[in-house]
Amino acid sequence: MKYALLSDIHANLEALETVLGQLQDVEAFLCLGDLVGYGPNPNECVEAIRNLPNLICIAGNHDLAALGQYDLTLFNPYAREAIRWTTRQLQPEHVDFLASLQLIGQHPPFTLVHGALPELMEYIVSSADARLAFHEMPTPSGLIGHTHVAEYYRQPVNNKLVERMDLYSGGDIHMEESFRYLINIGSIGQPRDGNPKASFGIWDEATNAVTIRRIEYDLEATQRKMNDAGLPEYLAQRLAVGR
Repeated sequence: MKYALLSDIHANLEALETVLGQLQDVEAFLCLGDLVGYGPNPNECVEAIRNLPNLICIAGNHDLAALGQYDLTLFNPYAREAIRWTTRQLQPEHVDFLASLQLIGQHPPFTLVHGALPELMEYIVSSADARLAFHEMPTPSGLIGHTHVAEYYRQPVNNKLVERMDLYSGGDIHMEESFRYLINIGSIGQPRDGNPKASFGIWDEATNAVTIRRIEYDLEATQRKMNDAGLPEYLAQRLAVGR
């Protein structure tokens, strides 16, 4: 079976629809949270995700914030303003869907978590962070998002050395039994690794390989919507540079 790997959509409908258009042969979907926040189409993005077949979806910190379940002082002023706007926009059925999401998921060989283990909304930005997460993971490997940076870490099963690999341009991860993997899918709707293209993944269960892909979308249309909605201009501008 082939699985789509999605994360950090952030209410960017143009990016999400473009990605979904590339996934016609995918049979199931694993989503790592942050469906909303920053972007102009929270309802449409939640609706698109909740209707995907064979879906496992967990919550991210922006999803929790939109429900009033995350401390907004942990956000920068632009993110806080966008979350307050998002909360006013969300329709009841989409609030209910976000409220139904768990914080941790499992689909062997993966643990699904938005940020890090053991602190679920912490950021993994170094090999030291990844080493702690490997220690806490109940499965051989994990899928994460949160940093909006496409990358992966791997650790030999018989020692603690952790290697980091960049997926700025996408790439293939051939998962070997002698390693554990922690794969960051990157962000569909708000990449921050210097590449403004939407980032997503495909896991082929038969070959145990993960492919991270980067794809262009109508970025200017999203920016226009954000400006029309009165969202912070900075959030629209940063889409163009992937930062």
